[in-house]
Amino acid sequence: MNSSKPSQPIDRIAIIWMVGLSMAIAILLWSGDRTLPQVRDFNWQNRRIGADDIAFTLTFNRQIDRPTVAKQLQITPPLPGKISWAGSRMAYTLTNPAQYGKTYQVSLQGARELIGKTSGKEIVPFSGEFQTPDRMFAYISSGTTDRGRIVIYNFQTKTSQVVTPENLVVTDYKLDRNSQKIVFTATDPQTLANGQPAISSQQVYSITTGLPPRDLSLDASPELLRQRQIVTPGKAELVLDSREYQNVKFDLSPDGNKVVVQRVNRKKPSDFALWVVTLDKSAAPLKLRQSGDFAITPDSSAVAAAVEQQGISILPLTPTPGNNLDFSPEFSSVLGFATDGTAAAMVKYNSDYTRSLFMVNNQGVKQKIFQTNGSIWDAKFSPGKDIIYCLATSLKTQDENSREEPFLTAIDVKTQKILLMTLLPIQQGIQMSLAPDGLAVMFDQIERGDNTNQIVQGNGTGVVWLLPIPPNLREIATPLPADRLPISGWHPRWLS
Repeated sequence: MNSSKPSQPIDRIAIIWMVGLSMAIAILLWSGDRTLPQVRDFNWQNRRIGADDIAFTLTFNRQIDRPTVAKQLQITPPLPGKISWAGSRMAYTLTNPAQYGKTYQVSLQGARELIGKTSGKEIVPFSGEFQTPDRMFAYISSGTTDRGRIVIYNFQTKTSQVVTPENLVVTDYKLDRNSQKIVFTATDPQTLANGQPAISSQQVYSITTGLPPRDLSLDASPELLRQRQIVTPGKAELVLDSREYQNVKFDLSPDGNKVVVQRVNRKKPSDFALWVVTLDKSAAPLKLRQSGDFAITPDSSAVAAAVEQQGISILPLTPTPGNNLDFSPEFSSVLGFATDGTAAAMVKYNSDYTRSLFMVNNQGVKQKIFQTNGSIWDAKFSPGKDIIYCLATSLKTQDENSREEPFLTAIDVKTQKILLMTLLPIQQGIQMSLAPDGLAVMFDQIERGDNTNQIVQGNGTGVVWLLPIPPNLREIATPLPADRLPISGWHPRWLS
């Protein structure tokens, strides 16, 4: 007598599933993994990148024959760089920043996977795309309809956008690293007494530019764009008033979070110091020590300030007892930093009344690169730190009369060769700005009126000049011609 029970339906289903799964596994083991080698991720896909984005990565789904990638990788327009590897991830580090106002195509086909020490199958053809920001700059208008207001001009679209309110006349401004925030000093002409200098009553404000965050994908949904879009320019927010203190100079931290302002007590002029203000109001204003010229470091953590009889000191923006560090006692001012913070341009006053420009790296190594019998107004590092663009003057004497003649020069850091780029109009206070991709310099000229205060009062007209930097800069033998832009304004600054 057979005592076994008949199988239940659920048992039969389980047996069928197990047989089917076993067959599938057998087939997979017999045929092998047929997934083709391919690019799994491109970190710049559909992104808008800027000058501070220096490398992209391609991540593959398996080990790749690296020489075949190096041979077959194509970037259009060409973008020189160097390849490095970490496992199945390739990094492409740019030699120089990508040119602004461009769309770049990245393609790879014909590269092969690596099996042991031999090449295997070709990868699935890959194509990616990224963009750089439009070429834009800001300036203070000296036109009749928007005089004294900050205007942003877009070279690609040939459009202008007025940013600041009409009741404020701007005297100076700074942009953060991503050009999303502007901090500026300005006066309200309606509040000035007759004959009162405008600059002595300037207050500090902040405002947004309305430009979208750079980390957004170019194909982001309209809803995401609405969620992440910075508020369009509108009402300026007051950072510091001028009732008890006069606001002299200021600088904005690259991350856009803090402002350092040089202030003088109106009733007690000896009360002269740097103030640190957080724009989000998360901390009370902090007074540092007295200082002359100053500049915030690229990492937004400290300010390099000229302290009387002590040279250049590094003052932390969030100081603790005992952590102030003297940078160098021999220099009188710091003009700027390389974008990565590894070098600074500093000025030394010499005993023979000349001035020297030094490059000082973050290891304390000092290199003299330029000297003049006039003044040194500004210095900018090229993106590769191999060129310093210097705005300086030479002192000319004729018939017992002396005058300073401004010029713009490019200095080869390695060879110290000085390349005279262009002669500038004879006037004080010329402003210059180097494009973030290092391909052009802008500078201004005041046609009528001798200083900022006269422009604020409506007596001056500004002109902005554009000087393209040629690829063969080191070979130029004569000064380069600059192009006069069809705008009325001054104090140009590139947007990054």
